[in-house]
Amino acid sequence: MTRDRLRSVSRDFSGDGLRRVRDLVDQAARVAGVSATNAHNLVIAVSELAANAVRHGGGSGRIVIEQTGDGVRIEVSDHGPGLPEHLSQELPAPDAVSGRGLWMARNLCRDLHISSTARGVTVRLFMPRAESAA
Repeated sequence: MTRDRLRSVSRDFSGDGLRRVRDLVDQAARVAGVSATNAHNLVIAVSELAANAVRHGGGSGRIVIEQTGDGVRIEVSDHGPGLPEHLSQELPAPDAVSGRGLWMARNLCRDLHISSTARGVTVRLFMPRAESAA
């Protein structure tokens, strides 16, 4: 795919589309000049967010991928009930049944913002281009 074709991508997804989400993120990150390590981290983070959207957000979600001059921005959203008001940013206990996906995404991406309402959750994240590509 060319850089122009991936400049901005918006897709709805469900559980059977998570592999396609990962492929789109990987391809967009590499075309945007993100290092291989950071592209891998971004794929993991977005995969966790997308899986959360499917599991906790009504069975489906939407991903928006935008290449910028300095990297790639991604938004994952769902239409679920939102997140708890006092969501911990600490690593969940070993016996916790949930909470690791968002924790991992926070730790794998430099810039992550969460917007949560009773109508859904939107997570925006950014991964910069590799220094050598700038």
